[in-house]
Amino acid sequence: MFSTLWRYKTLCLTVLLTAGLYLLYLSSLTPGQRWREPNPVQGVAPQQAGPLLQVSSHIRYSPRPPDPYPYPIPLGQPGPHIPLYSGGLSYPLYCDFNQQQLPPPLVDNQQGFGVAVQQQGKTLGYSKDCLQPASLQYFYITADGAISHYQQQTVTADALLVRLELGTINRFFYYLLMPVQLAEITERNSAALWNGKLIYQFHGGVGIGYRQGYLRAERLISERLPQLRQGFAVASASINKTSYGYNFLLAEDTASRVKRQFISLYGQPLYTLGIGGSGGGIAQYLLLQNNPDLLDGGIALYSYPDMLSQTLYALDCDLLHNYYHFTAVDKARWQDLGQRQLLEGLSVTTEHPLKFAPQVALAQLSAGIWPSLPHGASQCHNAWLGLASLIHNPHQGKLKRLTTDPLLAQVNWSYWGNMADIYGRDSQGFGHSLWDNHGVQYGLRALISGELSVADFIALNAAVGSWRPQAAMRPEQINYLPFLGTPLWRSAFGRQNIISSTSATPAARYSADQAAITRAYRYGQLFLGMTDKPIIDLRHYLDPELDMHHLEPSFAARKRLIQRNGHAGNQLIWVSHPDYTPTDQAVALMDMWLTTNQKPTLAVDQCFAADGRVIAAGDTVWLDNGDCSTHYPPLSNSRLQAGAPGHGLMFSCALISVEQAIARGIYHTVDMQPYAAELRAVFADGVCDYSMPDQAMPADLTFPY
Repeated sequence: MFSTLWRYKTLCLTVLLTAGLYLLYLSSLTPGQRWREPNPVQGVAPQQAGPLLQVSSHIRYSPRPPDPYPYPIPLGQPGPHIPLYSGGLSYPLYCDFNQQQLPPPLVDNQQGFGVAVQQQGKTLGYSKDCLQPASLQYFYITADGAISHYQQQTVTADALLVRLELGTINRFFYYLLMPVQLAEITERNSAALWNGKLIYQFHGGVGIGYRQGYLRAERLISERLPQLRQGFAVASASINKTSYGYNFLLAEDTASRVKRQFISLYGQPLYTLGIGGSGGGIAQYLLLQNNPDLLDGGIALYSYPDMLSQTLYALDCDLLHNYYHFTAVDKARWQDLGQRQLLEGLSVTTEHPLKFAPQVALAQLSAGIWPSLPHGASQCHNAWLGLASLIHNPHQGKLKRLTTDPLLAQVNWSYWGNMADIYGRDSQGFGHSLWDNHGVQYGLRALISGELSVADFIALNAAVGSWRPQAAMRPEQINYLPFLGTPLWRSAFGRQNIISSTSATPAARYSADQAAITRAYRYGQLFLGMTDKPIIDLRHYLDPELDMHHLEPSFAARKRLIQRNGHAGNQLIWVSHPDYTPTDQAVALMDMWLTTNQKPTLAVDQCFAADGRVIAAGDTVWLDNGDCSTHYPPLSNSRLQAGAPGHGLMFSCALISVEQAIARGIYHTVDMQPYAAELRAVFADGVCDYSMPDQAMPADLTFPY
């Protein structure tokens, strides 16, 4: 029976691979599509210098300069476009006016920089800065929540009218939503229904900059409809959606100006509450820390404490995948999901298939390796696959192109390149990458627990390797299916940019520039727990779904608060079943907290069942054996599995020699003395000493607790 099943599976795989190779052959005959945006950027303008806030200790303690712009922005005119303190203007900037059904942006040059501005088929000029005049729109929302543009229809007593002001600030779209009465329809700054409170909406996604971005007005209204009905005003900006960039200094600069525009029209709000998920949750953690005057509290949904510390283990994922499928001697062993979890720490399941499994198999076959695939999948694969290409590869970025083909090579398409004004550039002009795995002992916890043999531990760490320096990276190897434009990735896991080893010579590790990491700390791109403002960290429990928004980051943020302040009394962790979302409860609690400036007695940690029932609530529910942690267990990640501290701030670890590590008992009861020479060959410079802080964290910012 077994042999028959095996032959059947082998036949199916052979047919699949034969078909795949035929498609690959066809794709090599046609260039396919590049999923280009309409009206791409025609020319890249020269960079324009601008003021960058000077930071000596931490950005939290650096006074922001006064804003000379005379708010409010007049209707029919764009707002200020040069940032106040977050640096100059970088290009290209793709204009997203098409997505919002707006007129083309204002012409600002005739040199061909930016997108073409056309009227009746004639090019009037070009726009490199994507500026839009401020304008007003009105929306009509019925009692059942249907949203449409207001077009003089009869306004019933149970309907809602909302005024939207839309324009550009710092080249990004800003949005002001205000519930209004029918009598206010011709006015700009009336606010008879306003309750005096402001919600600042943040959004998530993964972006590397280079585009203006946009928010769909109907979605923005729908997301905050319960609060708009209660009289809240809502503000946002496209740069406050991390799909369009993770530059939180620019995000703060812009949000501060959006709030000034709001205040100039409506007056100072009683409080400003942040709300938003994923990258929008990160924004709240960082802005509450970096600029205490901007937000008074936050509801961070599906959040991480910051973007950078998650890249440490996220960029490990493709290294590990490359090991499982290409460089491990016993590849079949690593298709066991339990074995993968020993290294990755993240969730695994047989309930979900492996994403892009045929393409992984084709990549193996093209490398002369018979395909080996797991039964099921891991979060490390299904959630994080492709991140190395998107944020880390300067030649790649997203497949959806923003420029014409001749311009592609002129742009550093990576997050690091976009952030080079803060992190700095290497000798070849590439933005410094902050990812580092020098001295990291992958699978250390599994070795100590006896779940990973010494031989397998050494083999893994000798072969897994690292990412190449930015200057040495190459584009992804992609063919496109004819007529469809569907990409076939031949460079699975970005492996053309991985330094790995299949020989006796261990693969090199990567050391990041410590000065660049230090600047990230000082410029507030990392959460250090420096806030006493209230924040509700709220998420669905998505670990079993292999979703990247896993639970562990909530506790990484809590550990940082405790190590900074001695407590985390200003942070609540709420976790619910995916079928129930207690966002409105969180808003109501935050309203009590911020209105009275006192922590309510109801402000405690909680977890919720699918029907909304509170499973447990209180100060102890997230302890190791607490009712919530038992029901919704937080898992781990590759750096925690390698022994790193739970707060996750460990970019450049202190190194100690293999002999010192053995003498200190890092390996616990495992006797590594007979293997010391093999370990030295892998870790010639030493292994991570996690009893010491991150060596790139400035001494004046280290944790006091």
